[in-house]
Amino acid sequence: MRILIYGDSNSWGFLDDGSGIRHDKRWPVIMAEALNQHPDLKTRIDIIEECLPGRTTAFPDPQEGPEYNGLPFLRPALLSHAPIDWVLIMLGTNDCKIRFDASAEMIAAQTAQLARIAKRAPVGPGKWREAASPEVAVICPAPLGARADDPKWPRYAEWEGGRAKTLALADALKAALAGQDIHLFFAGDAAIPSNKDPIHLDADSHLALGLYMAKSLSAFL
Repeated sequence: MRILIYGDSNSWGFLDDGSGIRHDKRWPVIMAEALNQHPDLKTRIDIIEECLPGRTTAFPDPQEGPEYNGLPFLRPALLSHAPIDWVLIMLGTNDCKIRFDASAEMIAAQTAQLARIAKRAPVGPGKWREAASPEVAVICPAPLGARADDPKWPRYAEWEGGRAKTLALADALKAALAGQDIHLFFAGDAAIPSNKDPIHLDADSHLALGLYMAKSLSAFL
């Protein structure tokens, strides 16, 4: 079984320690390890990590560049990695930067758009371009840490107001995905926001999130 993770730095494995080195025990890896050790699963789980630090749901970034826009790259990524059984989308944190001027509702709507694109893509089991659609899940990112509201934080000007948006995102996603055949999980149920670097998860949160996602997915596999 193949699971594609479409995410940003918190799925890529950028830790809150400022090292910039990819964490080898990032949550997608932990999730796969836990699923492959699950006594009731009879199939091997392979993960495809399509994760880019700085990626947004659907905003071209005037500072970082157009390649950080998650919308146009999603379908080509899905097609190139077919067949895919599950697609997990965890985006929205970078949309909370002040330069995008996006509400939680707008971020949720754009995330739902990505989920629908994945759900319609003919990339599941079956023949090329005639395959079934994959199962799709949105993972609501964990809220930013409290330090994001501190004017003394060096990146405060870039992220001012962002924490409030991340706190509102869970309810906004519930509304945006209501009535659609798309699963919704909440990273904040397992991952504790960091105060050292309020954008990124620490090693303990990667471990907890990976185990949480393994447990959540195992009910459907």
